[in-house]
Amino acid sequence: MQPEGSSNSLVYHAGNLIVVITLDRSMKVSDSYSFFLYNSQLMLIDDAETGDSKKVERTGRSLKMTMATPSVWIPGNYFLLMRSGKGNIQRFDIELGECGNLSIKPPRVCKKMSAEDILSGSLCNNLNLWRRLSRRPGLQQLKAWALNRCQENEVNEMRRLLLGDDPEHTANLLLTARSERRMPTTVMLLKMTTAIPGELKSVNCSELFNPSSSDPYEKLRSTFSDLTSSDNILQISLPTAKNFVFSYDHLNSLFDTGGKVIIKEMMRHWPGNGNSCILIGTQQELDTLLEQNPSLQQHFPRENRLCEELYSQEEMIHLFFSETDIAKLRLTAEAKYHACRMLIDAYQQGQICQWTADDMRRYIKEVLEPAYLQNTVACIKNGQQTDVIPLLQPSDLDAAPLLSPSTSLDEAMKELNAMVGLDTIKKSIITLSNRMRFYAERRQLGLSTTDDASYHAIFTGNPGTGKTTVAKLLGRIYHSLGLLSRGEVICADRSTMIGRYIGETEEIMKHLLQEARGNVLFVDEAYTLYNKNDDKDFGRHAIEALLDVLSQRRPDMLIVFAGYQEEMDQLMTMNPGLQGRFPYKFCFNDYNATELMQIAEESLRKDQYELTAEAHNLLLRKIGEATASSDEHFSNARWIGQLVRNGIIPAMADRMSKTPHTLERSFYQRIECSDIQAAFEQFSPRSKEMHQRRAIGFCA
Repeated sequence: MQPEGSSNSLVYHAGNLIVVITLDRSMKVSDSYSFFLYNSQLMLIDDAETGDSKKVERTGRSLKMTMATPSVWIPGNYFLLMRSGKGNIQRFDIELGECGNLSIKPPRVCKKMSAEDILSGSLCNNLNLWRRLSRRPGLQQLKAWALNRCQENEVNEMRRLLLGDDPEHTANLLLTARSERRMPTTVMLLKMTTAIPGELKSVNCSELFNPSSSDPYEKLRSTFSDLTSSDNILQISLPTAKNFVFSYDHLNSLFDTGGKVIIKEMMRHWPGNGNSCILIGTQQELDTLLEQNPSLQQHFPRENRLCEELYSQEEMIHLFFSETDIAKLRLTAEAKYHACRMLIDAYQQGQICQWTADDMRRYIKEVLEPAYLQNTVACIKNGQQTDVIPLLQPSDLDAAPLLSPSTSLDEAMKELNAMVGLDTIKKSIITLSNRMRFYAERRQLGLSTTDDASYHAIFTGNPGTGKTTVAKLLGRIYHSLGLLSRGEVICADRSTMIGRYIGETEEIMKHLLQEARGNVLFVDEAYTLYNKNDDKDFGRHAIEALLDVLSQRRPDMLIVFAGYQEEMDQLMTMNPGLQGRFPYKFCFNDYNATELMQIAEESLRKDQYELTAEAHNLLLRKIGEATASSDEHFSNARWIGQLVRNGIIPAMADRMSKTPHTLERSFYQRIECSDIQAAFEQFSPRSKEMHQRRAIGFCA
């Protein structure tokens, strides 16, 4: 048994694996045989049977199989199952060494209902479906459950034949998903390969309640309309003799308005009646659902609570080649080896270990496909044949996006520390990130770590003090620590959250919270949502929707309320429901003259401008005068940014247009006192009419 075209200088191999087995005297040459090659993570690498002349050759008592991998051969453990037409099974354990050397242990006979029997038998009854399921990354628990389920099916079939007993075959599952978009297909594959009885009915819970409709439960009614009869308040039919497997996703909608009604109607069709239920969501969504509906607990035994896990290093490599194949990208042998090394380096440095298939697909689309197009164009320009598909070379595999620290914890913390001022806030965030990293490392070591803390925050301070910038960095930090699945910032305020008529605010908030899932929801001037003197103000509906999230444990969302110190304090006092929901309170102080000068200098330096000594002193003095006379409406860094971009630089351009000069770099870089003076005549904060901030109880 040897890899075709192997090379001791390569660790990863592209090509075929040739397997030669000599049948002993107890095995008939005329019998049919099937072969299944698995890796240690139960991924079906390849399969063959004696009736396939392209894969299996007979020579006397020898069978020669050609096994191919959909990606590359990765050093590690494999096992080959050989199954005769009579159901006899032998297992060959194989080890592929770092240098391409193969070792194989003597075969061992496997018994009926063993894992090997299932992996070469009942799971392969739907071979194409099982092949697809086994090759999906992060599904170790699901594949192990599928094995157990098929063993149970075998036992139940024996009981039916021998005892006339026909036990219920329902399968209620909780699936914790990292990539909810891919899970419906996974559920379909799991159902078909493990023979869960009933018609699969996938339900998006976010579509079951529409508060802006005159009939908000119309979609809920139509979802179950094919189950005839009607004796409940929503006129939803009761199950017929036909069985269903209900698969529900977007579970966060069940915690919003209408959620209790939806759950009640879901449970009218399950449990019982031979139906099964599969709930797909994040860990927090599933935990919250069971906490709020404890009667559900009994229907989901511990062994049926499965998680989509982080992809292993090996799975990440297979995923890469699977996605490049789907994208019709072809790599040279050297490029395949380079890709393996590149992926492992990125994985071991922690840069891609939390990637999903969507992240890998994005890398291929944004990095590899443009490189492929450039190769194709270059080949055509050089007069090469256009009917030959160009192959990606090692130089086309840009490792920078894989190894880029732009989304890592260290880089985000570096950017935070580079911000001017904010010393107290920096210290608090560093302590928080250290705590989260400490918990993560304890969990990796198998140590018990209880972390039910909430991380929502209140940012108080005047405009331009860095609140939005810090929120963006917090999103990246929390994403790096695994607290947020995406880590972007969704900005909102009263004007984007409150509707004009009954039901519109609830609909707006529903979509806003869906968009904010996995991200930071930054609510500016949050105090304007509350009006204690007006019970009809729609702002209370927005706060109620936010309270649903604020009360959840690990909601995969960080809510940040931002606004002026005094008004935010009043909001917390006047609305008891918000008290205690925000354990972190960060006060953003106004920048002093020295800090604003640093911000101005950094902005100018970035675009290669230089201040003369006199201009530097004048700018510092003018900033000092501005801060000394500023009031609570002074916009700090926002003002200094406008001063530089819309004041100093345009003034410099006006001066240059009136002065004879040559095309020398220094003329286009040097800022003089007259530029500073002209800018302050336009952007002095005292000369501007300040916009009054909204008070609590503002009504749009």
